[in-house]
Amino acid sequence: MSLKKITSLSMLLAMLVMTFTGILLFIALQGIVANWANWEILGLSKELIAGIHTTFMVLFIIATILHIFYNFSPMMSYMKNSAKEFVFFTKEMIVASILTIVFLVGTVFEIAPFSTFLGFGEKIKNSWEKDYGTAPYSHAELSSLESFTSKVGFDLEKSKEILKASNIKFEQTQSLAKIAEDNSISPNFIYNLLKMNLQKSGEKSVPLTGLGKKTVEEVAQTLGISSEEFISKLNSIGINANKNDKFKELVEKQNSSVSAVLIKLGYKKEE
Repeated sequence: MSLKKITSLSMLLAMLVMTFTGILLFIALQGIVANWANWEILGLSKELIAGIHTTFMVLFIIATILHIFYNFSPMMSYMKNSAKEFVFFTKEMIVASILTIVFLVGTVFEIAPFSTFLGFGEKIKNSWEKDYGTAPYSHAELSSLESFTSKVGFDLEKSKEILKASNIKFEQTQSLAKIAEDNSISPNFIYNLLKMNLQKSGEKSVPLTGLGKKTVEEVAQTLGISSEEFISKLNSIGINANKNDKFKELVEKQNSSVSAVLIKLGYKKEE
């Protein structure tokens, strides 16, 4: 067997796997939503996809180092001029460096088309939320049932009765994630079940986590209203907006905050 051939083939296969997992991570919904809804794509959780991507990145780095070792002489020849003299900044190196700088600067400073491409990814990620919902606070799935009900203002004993009536097995000291796993459901299902039975009729209550990253249109979708209606509500409190504005940037211009504006509009923070 040839270690040189194994190295090149390992690089190829690692690149293919990393490309596949990279695409999945690009379109995968936000981690807080993925964990909350037990989200999977092609039978893979976001955590597992990230794990695969990381381990194959290590394989790719090792294979790349070996590839450079085995091909050191040919690579050095790329940095020689027509007189066979070593020149680090050959025309090819200059072009490669410019490409690298363009991609880096374009990404860091959010310059089109890089910002457009990344924005497209964010829209895909945020679109999942309509189907899977958002946790009422960060890492809510890690809270015990006792702690969770306290934080969202649910009565613990009534919550336990509802879960028992729904044949959901649990211990009040178990985390929502564990209860969900043991019953083949999601933490979001448990929350919605309790919310549906315990929340007062007519009370508008929304999770405020992560709304600052969304556009006005996406926030409206989270609130369950049209973007036109939401813009009208914002206009009524002196905030001029269009559906593509970043919500956080919009309210900060008014020296306010995301939660303060939503509360002013009549929404109750879940806590």
